[in-house]
Amino acid sequence: MAVSTMSMAISIALAVVCLPCGLFLGLIPLRADLVTTKQSKASQMMCFIIVLVFTGLLVSGRDLETWSIVIGLVIGFGIGKIPPLHAWALNKWPFLEPKKPDAKPKRVKKAKKK
Repeated sequence: MAVSTMSMAISIALAVVCLPCGLFLGLIPLRADLVTTKQSKASQMMCFIIVLVFTGLLVSGRDLETWSIVIGLVIGFGIGKIPPLHAWALNKWPFLEPKKPDAKPKRVKKAKKK
């Protein structure tokens, strides 16, 4: 199986593009109740585009390029979950901060009947 120069160039470009995508997915919270609406919309749109490109390459039989997408995403996600980097990114970019938990409503005591 010979790999053409064009196939190698496309796979490298896709891996370089998917690395920051995986990094972003690794930096946002995993729990759905901590994700803000902006983070949710951004991750949904990015994942939708990645799935479209991945499916198109998979259907066309471009195995090297599809593997480069997966490897780029996994490496980026792994880098995003490194605790010191995660803490630094949360301080650097406020967009990545988790949603503040809603204050629980205080229970109102029922009035005693006389």
